[in-house]
Amino acid sequence: MANSQPMKKTIRIYFVDFWNGFDPGDNFFINRLKIHYNVVLDEAHPELLFYSYNGIQHFRYDKSITIYFSGENDVPDFNLSDYAISFHPVQFEDRHLRLPLFVLYKCFPDLDKQKTSSSKELLQRKFCAFVVSNSKGADRKREDFFHKLNEYKKVDSGGRYLNNTGSPVADKLEFIKGYKFVIAFENSAASGYTTEKLIEPLAVNSVPIYWGNPNVNKDFNSKSFVNAADFKSLDELVQEIIRLDNDDDAYLSMAQEHPFTESQKKSADWINDFDEFMDSIIQQEPENAIRRTRFGYARFYTRRYKLLFGMANLPGIRYLVRKLSYR
Repeated sequence: MANSQPMKKTIRIYFVDFWNGFDPGDNFFINRLKIHYNVVLDEAHPELLFYSYNGIQHFRYDKSITIYFSGENDVPDFNLSDYAISFHPVQFEDRHLRLPLFVLYKCFPDLDKQKTSSSKELLQRKFCAFVVSNSKGADRKREDFFHKLNEYKKVDSGGRYLNNTGSPVADKLEFIKGYKFVIAFENSAASGYTTEKLIEPLAVNSVPIYWGNPNVNKDFNSKSFVNAADFKSLDELVQEIIRLDNDDDAYLSMAQEHPFTESQKKSADWINDFDEFMDSIIQQEPENAIRRTRFGYARFYTRRYKLLFGMANLPGIRYLVRKLSYR
């Protein structure tokens, strides 16, 4: 008699307040959970509710176990969520998992592949690419560096912002793989906050010119990109790019480096970390998995937050808040 496979535990989950285009039925979280569990999307009564920063629907699910996810540079509020997944290097009992946004991108697995481009192919590419579509609220360093480097050689800007290629590019990876360098500045600097801006150039063997996460070297091989933090000024950073652009051996040494050191390959097992984090939540009885405090001052804090957030999302006030925020 053939051995029967153990039945997978059924879990009811749902997703709210994510960004436009997010598909509750097809995303990193649900696809990973389906490997180990029988997953049912249940909008009305989910046991597990994943929510993000783009709304207030999560307040309707007071009885669900809540898991906040953000790929932005905001710090999770554990007064409002039981658990959180973010880029922050936070240790808070069993309630937080560091899972940077770059892990969720389709090109991330490509970083582990052996680089195969020839030296000739790498050197014959155009100079530098820049792809930014939204500058609102971003640190001015990114724009300042673009203009400074553009004084040396034209930097092709293929995004909607500062576009000089005629129109926004349809495929960013296809666009940037034709360049030796890519400006990869985050919109802000925060510890642990590394986005797709770094991994996309690395995935296509371009050299990123990176600014942002001050601890980026903990996750990525420092020899595989130019880190603005290593230079005293943007002018010094420009001089380093000029040096690499005119020294083929130095450039190729960087372009052919693996994005991870051997120790980083072993320690950054992001997917397994996610699986274990979710197992630790799901294997508990639901009433025992709740972590947020519902009484005392925490109850007042939550009610006040709901009131203020609700007011801020009224159409007229929401418009005013956005106008003031981007000044």
